[in-house]
Amino acid sequence: MVKIKLMALLPYQKISYQTDLTPGQIQQRLSENVITGFSLWSDKPYYGSYSNYDFSVRKTYSRLKKQSISPTINGSYKASDSKTFITLTIVPHLVLIIGLFLFSFPLVMFMIAGLQEFIRTWDVVVLFNCFVPIFVLYGLFWGIFQYQSNASLRFWEHTLSLNPR
Repeated sequence: MVKIKLMALLPYQKISYQTDLTPGQIQQRLSENVITGFSLWSDKPYYGSYSNYDFSVRKTYSRLKKQSISPTINGSYKASDSKTFITLTIVPHLVLIIGLFLFSFPLVMFMIAGLQEFIRTWDVVVLFNCFVPIFVLYGLFWGIFQYQSNASLRFWEHTLSLNPR
């Protein structure tokens, strides 16, 4: 029997890690990889901000253009004994969320009309057909989010030497 976790289908991820790096070493690695202010040309792959025990970053589009629609990675870390515990939260960019709602509005109207038709006819094919467009749109949105967030997760897991808890 296959169990599907509902949280895996949401465009939001919260993952806990641990690492042997100290908070000072983490901050040093963040400074090596995150643009925090104005930069006309930079090889750093992420832009955002960070403080002593948290950070918020997003992947850059190119060396010149720093904005992108990549997911935002919010992280917090704290030291305990000889380990440092890190929690990464990944959320989609607001532009993708707004785009999903704008494209889904006509599909919701189509679904409502389809549900009314199903109630009149009790035809299962009509019920199936009214949900397919919404599932396809959400699947595209979810796939884009997973592709972008997995690339960022791999980068930060490697850079900060993260091990899942």
